[in-house]
Amino acid sequence: MVAAVEGGAAMMADGYARASEKFGAVIALDGPGVANTVGGLVNAHADRSPVLLLSGHIPTGFDAHDALQDVTPTGLDMAAMLSPVTSSALQARNASHPIRYWNITLKKLVECPTRPAYLSYPADVLFAESAESAVRTRKLSAPRLVCDQEDLDRTLATLNASASVAVLVGSHANKRDVRGLLTRLSESHDLLVGSTVDAKGAFTESHPNNVGVFGYSGNLRAIDLFTRQPPETVLLLGCRPSQWNTNAWDARLSGARNVIEVTSSIEDIGNFAPGSQTLLCDELTFLRNWESSLTEDAFAENTALRERVRSIPLHEAVTEGPDETALLHPARAVQCLNSWLKDRVCVVDSGNHRSFATHYWTTHIDAGFHSSTSMGVMGWAFGAAIGVSFARDEPCLVITGDGCALMHGMEIQTAVRYRRNIIFAIFDNSAYGATYMNNKKNLPELSVLPVHDWVKFAESMGANGFRATSLEELDTVVQKVKDTDGVHVIHVMVDRDASTPAQSYRENLKSFEQSRSGSNA
Repeated sequence: MVAAVEGGAAMMADGYARASEKFGAVIALDGPGVANTVGGLVNAHADRSPVLLLSGHIPTGFDAHDALQDVTPTGLDMAAMLSPVTSSALQARNASHPIRYWNITLKKLVECPTRPAYLSYPADVLFAESAESAVRTRKLSAPRLVCDQEDLDRTLATLNASASVAVLVGSHANKRDVRGLLTRLSESHDLLVGSTVDAKGAFTESHPNNVGVFGYSGNLRAIDLFTRQPPETVLLLGCRPSQWNTNAWDARLSGARNVIEVTSSIEDIGNFAPGSQTLLCDELTFLRNWESSLTEDAFAENTALRERVRSIPLHEAVTEGPDETALLHPARAVQCLNSWLKDRVCVVDSGNHRSFATHYWTTHIDAGFHSSTSMGVMGWAFGAAIGVSFARDEPCLVITGDGCALMHGMEIQTAVRYRRNIIFAIFDNSAYGATYMNNKKNLPELSVLPVHDWVKFAESMGANGFRATSLEELDTVVQKVKDTDGVHVIHVMVDRDASTPAQSYRENLKSFEQSRSGSNA
């Protein structure tokens, strides 16, 4: 795919990597082109997505001559600039062994946790012949971390002796084989399963044993199950201990009698729930061993646990504004889209709309939700959805905002150019929503945006444009386009002042801040 801008290409590669469970590749001209990918690489690095950035640069011998777009150490030194956001940043400078650089890069791409990598070749080396052979990705893609048998046996003994068990699945476990096996275990032993924010959809949310998302803008059932009335044992499978995933470091995560962390990432182990029992192990390998060790009568209290949790609402109630003529509530917009487009992969951008989508969107298909979490680069979803659509060859829905569209909305033309089946729902609150909500007392020009006509913008890119200012209009438009191929942009006017469903997160964050400052304010 040829993107509108290199940053969009990096985001497409990121989306492709997440949806394909392989790595995505982006090729850019070194210097200004590579510099434009940095935002996408930062996002991929923060979310541990394997994106390969390939480029060419000035021929050998041109360095130290003030050459145009010199990115070697005698110029801009692009490798040094990218080192903080990649697992490997290499520039080949020798024509005699170019494949060695590739082998190093490829191995870095599949390390756990995965991250982006950068590899650049001089123009003359690109044309050099080499007798060296490259490593094969197939040999590197199988589970690579086999845990200590004694540690594994101890962990399984604790799990299997428990009367009740629930699982919180994280992004390291969000792999096709892991999802399938976890679903089978859930159904055979009444296991309740929730997901962290960055793994939403790793366990299909329409499944009766799903309790929703735990973390920022999480669901009420998941928060209750993992912090207020936990089972005897909580299994944290492949979880990253980020601020959002832990719901602002909720100390109650360690409240169950047994808390067990199993992860393939040594960086994360022991950090999600301090004091937990830990096991460093490939998540699929662990589940296979767990399944083979289980008896039919395991977890006698799981059925009763499921019935109790079902009595708890999944979502926060939507509080409508007093004015019936007010703009559409974002939660209602998400629910409307979900009711008609539940068979689509949902790709969500950064902003207030992300909070509503996390909470109110219910995934009905395998791995049906993708979003950026740890860094939250605005506009990411425009490119990422294109990558997702190629990886899965399925129609997608993008939930994004007007601020995001100002940043990377030009990738709509890439979607049109490559005949993607994508609906872009632009939630327009005429503001940088998160900035507005957090800084209401500041000058309006710091967050408020002018009203733009995204219908005309879409049409100028070759897409079909529609406008919806009410729930009825949105419902009519979605019904019209849901079974129609092509790129459709729905300009949805939403209420800027609607409160996001993140009260628990806000309370925990305030508590954490006070514990660090010693203040009771």
